[in-house]
Amino acid sequence: MRFHCLPGLVSTSSLRLFRDSGVVHTYSTPSSNNLRFSTMSTITTVDLSPFTTTSTDKDARIKSAHALVETCHSHGFVKIKGHGVSKQEIDEAFIWTKKLFDLPTSEKMKAPHPASNMPHRGYSGLGQEKVYSKDDVSTQSADTGKVGEQLRKISDFKESYEIGSEQDDQQQNIWLPDDVLLDFRSYMTSLYERLADVSNVILQAIGVGLDLDEKAYKSLMELQSKRHCQLRLLHYPPITKQKLETESFTRLPAHTDWGSFTLLFQDAHGGLELLDPKSGDFLQAVPEEGALVLNIGDMLQRFTNDYFISALHRVTVPSLKDLPEDSEIPARYSIPFFVGPAPSHLVATLPQFVSGGSPARYEPVKFGEYGALVSKYQYQQSE
Repeated sequence: MRFHCLPGLVSTSSLRLFRDSGVVHTYSTPSSNNLRFSTMSTITTVDLSPFTTTSTDKDARIKSAHALVETCHSHGFVKIKGHGVSKQEIDEAFIWTKKLFDLPTSEKMKAPHPASNMPHRGYSGLGQEKVYSKDDVSTQSADTGKVGEQLRKISDFKESYEIGSEQDDQQQNIWLPDDVLLDFRSYMTSLYERLADVSNVILQAIGVGLDLDEKAYKSLMELQSKRHCQLRLLHYPPITKQKLETESFTRLPAHTDWGSFTLLFQDAHGGLELLDPKSGDFLQAVPEEGALVLNIGDMLQRFTNDYFISALHRVTVPSLKDLPEDSEIPARYSIPFFVGPAPSHLVATLPQFVSGGSPARYEPVKFGEYGALVSKYQYQQSE
C-alpha cells in the first residue's frame, strides 16, 4: 500500500469516469492535452508557528489555520514555514539522503524493493518504478490492453528508497545492513517519527481552520495513522541534454497523490510544479529556505467532497531549447512524507460538506483498497 504519487489528472476541460465500490463518478478534470506551461507565479506561504511554538495567542492560531485552509481550498497546495522542523534538521536529512544515493548500486541493492508493488519498501533503481495518472491508464487500456508495458515506454529517471514506521503491521521495512551505511536505520526511523508528529500538528491546524465540531474533528484526525505513513528519499541523477533529446525519459510526470496530504522538502535545484486549478497554469514551487510544500491528496478531496482538490503536480527539467548542446542538468534530491489513514480505514465524506447544492460525489472507500487499485502498475510484476 503506497502513499506515493498516484496519479489522477485533475482540471477543468473534460469529464472523466472513475469507478470505485461499484459506483461510477464523473467529475471535471484537465485533459493532458490542455495542460499549460509553467509560470513563476508565487505559491502562497503560510506561517504555522502559532501551532509549533509555546505561543498561547488563540487569535494567532485561528488566523494561521484559516490562512492554511483557505489556500488549500483555492489551490490544493501551499508552502508552510514555522512547521517546527529546523534548517539544521532539514540539512541533515539531505546529507543522509545523498550518502545513501552515493553508494554503489550493488550496495543499495542489498535493500531491494520487491518486484511487485507490495511491500512498498526499500530501494528502487532507475526506471524500476513508474508513476502514472488515471487518465494514462484509461488511454492505454483503450489502445492496447497492455497497460504496464505501454506506460513504461517513457521511463521515470529517478531512484528512490521507501521507509515506513517500525510499528507498521502491514508492511515491514527493508533496511540496508549496518556495515553498508552505519546508523542509516536509526536516523531514518527518528526522521519518520519527527515528520509524523509534524503532520499531526498540520492536520490539527486544518481542523481548526475548518471550524469542525468535536465529532468531525475526530474523523479528520483519523486521516492520519502514524503507523501507516511513508517517508520517501528521492534522487534524480544528472542528465545530459543529448540523452533527453534521444531517449524517452521524464523525471516525474503529472499526477496526484492518493493519501490525505504530502509534505515535501526539496533541495535548491527545485523542479517541482503544481497545477493552479484557477488559471490552468503549472506554478513553479521555487525552493524557499526553511519552507516545506504541502499538497492535498485524494483522501482529503473525498473527505471534503471536493472542498479541497487533490493537487496535480510534476517534476520537470528546464526547456531544452534554452540549454547549450553540451549541457548537463544537475542532480535533484527531495524528501516527501506521505500522510494517510490505516489501510482498513473507511474514508467517507464529512456530512457538513454535502448539501442540496453540493451532493455527495464519492462513495465511502477503504484506503488500502483504493491504494491497491490506483497503484496496480507501479512495478512490472504487478501487471
